[in-house]
Amino acid sequence: MGRPRGAKHSGAAKKPPLTHFLCLPLVTPASRPQLEHALQAFRQDVSSTSAKPASSAEQQDDIASPNIHPKAIRPTGSLHLTLGVMSLSQEQLVRATECLEKLDFPSLLTSAESTATQGIRITLQGLQSMHAPEKTSILYAEPADATDRLYPLCLALQKSFKEEGFLVEDSRPLKLHATVVNTIYAKGRKKPTQKPVTITSDGRVLSASAGESSEDRSQGHGPTANAPLKIDSRALLARYKDHVWASIDLDRIAICEMGTKKITAADGTIIDAQYTEVASALLPP
Repeated sequence: MGRPRGAKHSGAAKKPPLTHFLCLPLVTPASRPQLEHALQAFRQDVSSTSAKPASSAEQQDDIASPNIHPKAIRPTGSLHLTLGVMSLSQEQLVRATECLEKLDFPSLLTSAESTATQGIRITLQGLQSMHAPEKTSILYAEPADATDRLYPLCLALQKSFKEEGFLVEDSRPLKLHATVVNTIYAKGRKKPTQKPVTITSDGRVLSASAGESSEDRSQGHGPTANAPLKIDSRALLARYKDHVWASIDLDRIAICEMGTKKITAADGTIIDAQYTEVASALLPP
């Protein structure tokens, strides 16, 4: 018997929307000035409103830096290290908050292959691509920890929330990164029928090939992101390979709401954007 007219296909159950994420915020009173200065310098260096023409040598090598739309560069207040994403009801959020408050941080720190119990200082450094560097939509900086406790600590925190059933299942290894560029936020991103384009190293715009998939383009985060706008980042990765963005004493772990909120000045000018922390717990100093 045929399916009644208007009936929908019975495919896989629709995934619930993501509401929150567990993270280590990177913006503290001490780190904010460093991060603001570093991101402003980066913005002036690469944004499409101020980018300089490539030198003849760069043009010959065909790896001149791309022009990056200013809105693709993430605001200072949004910088964090994600440990996992969540889809929580209000009741589940209350329980997740209780789980966060009950964590024994000194114990977690000492179990991270070290006898030290003091806090963790990281250096946010370098620039990496989430995809093939010649055609990517996400660039990020990596945290370096001289004591090698950061990653084990993050795995322990992630495990605690996984065991309680709060984190969405993800079989991929944890990749600690602070997103610096994500072209999903660039101007024109909301056009659902827009074909993917690539900004080449010499500033030319290339349309996507006819066979390129447009599926799930709204998911502009992580290794599987498929944002409409791609950039050739090879020159940037080379130039910022050893760049130090900031030295940060991690001070808390937080549960944040999905979606940044704009921060405006008295005259209405947008000066930053940040995620709302609905719960947080202090790390040892």
